Amino acid sequence: MNEVEKITRELILQDFEMELPQKKEEILEALRQALVYLLMHNLERLWNILYRIDVNEKKIKALFSKNKPEEIAPEMARLIYERLEQKAISRLAYRDNNY
Repeated sequence: MNEVEKITRELILQDFEMELPQKKEEILEALRQALVYLLMHNLERLWNILYRIDVNEKKIKALFSKNKPEEIAPEMARLIYERLEQKAISRLAYRDNNY
């Protein structure tokens, strides 16, 4: 696991309380499951997480045109992962430039 993946995992764990597997595909599936739960049971918490992570609002709103949480969650998981991966890359670049 490289440094970007490690930081991305840490960032995911800040907002999602769950066991995280090692492989990206498995992480996306774990995120999908957590998102289905939040979509069905705690939409306010999900919106707070999305706001905090700073996922593209237009893309998220477009997802909500789908009716079922099972349809929304896979793409939302990918958007969350990609955004947190971007943050991880930025943190590494900032860290490397300041030391």
